[in-house]
Amino acid sequence: MSLMILRAGPAALVQDRGRPGHAALGVTGSGAADRAAAALALRCLGTDPGAAVLELLLGGLVLMTDSPAVVAVTGARGLVVVTTSSGSRRTAATGEVLRLDAGSTLEIGRPDAGVRTYLGVRGGIEVPPVLGSRSRDTLSGLGPAPLVAGDVLAVGDAVVGPWADHWHAAGGAPRGGLGLRGGTGPRVGTGTDGRGRGPAPVVLDVIPGPRDDLFPPGAWRVLAETGHVSGHADRVGVRIDPAGPVPRSSTREIPSEGMVRGAVQVPADGSPVVFGPDHPVTGGYPVIGVLTSRSSDALSQLLPGAPVSFRRMSE
Repeated sequence: MSLMILRAGPAALVQDRGRPGHAALGVTGSGAADRAAAALALRCLGTDPGAAVLELLLGGLVLMTDSPAVVAVTGARGLVVVTTSSGSRRTAATGEVLRLDAGSTLEIGRPDAGVRTYLGVRGGIEVPPVLGSRSRDTLSGLGPAPLVAGDVLAVGDAVVGPWADHWHAAGGAPRGGLGLRGGTGPRVGTGTDGRGRGPAPVVLDVIPGPRDDLFPPGAWRVLAETGHVSGHADRVGVRIDPAGPVPRSSTREIPSEGMVRGAVQVPADGSPVVFGPDHPVTGGYPVIGVLTSRSSDALSQLLPGAPVSFRRMSE
């Protein structure tokens, strides 16, 4: 079974849970930017949680399958269109498990909430692993190249649970699809700020440390005010335009230290940078705290200009 890419969209990457444990080689963990959304797609399909999915930035993907396939679309919310080989067309939404007949095409449109959509296929995307992972690292260039029209992806057999036996012959979801329970879209603010001044900020939970001792108490007060996602945002990191410069006790830099996904670095200009999955393995700016995994997922789904605030978690 294989999937042919007819249109790739702005950026279509193969991702899995990443390649942790190689920082000594200068290789970061990578993996899906919204881990919960990627994991949900695989869980809905009865596929090994370590299998690979497609991560789509701003949708735009069109693909065709040469055999019957079962897929799940999670993450950013948007329109999904399935067209059969006979030309009949039906629409679906993010959060459905769909059966595709041989020769069917699947189109994932631009999201109306969130920025990253995840496409899982029962059995997983099969590409050669690099250092134990099928993830694309956009900083180092490791892993499979971004998809382009004409690429053909093999589908693996990493099926687990009750679907594991004879899964190819067992068919899949009903033709109408199966709605997933609960929301699968990004956890973004959809209400107003209570004063009718626009969307409420997305609150990002921060675990203090390891260098919060290099910041005065006023730093947390600034972070708690509403800032905005800047135009400098990708899988490496997201710069935040804060309500005001985040103060530091000293502007001197520190020796480089190991970095992790979600680390909140504060350069001398006071504009925080939150590291994403393709972050550098070391950094020389003090880290005031680290986002929780859930908050890192939420940040990965925000467009430039989205309001955010940071909430220090209690010890």
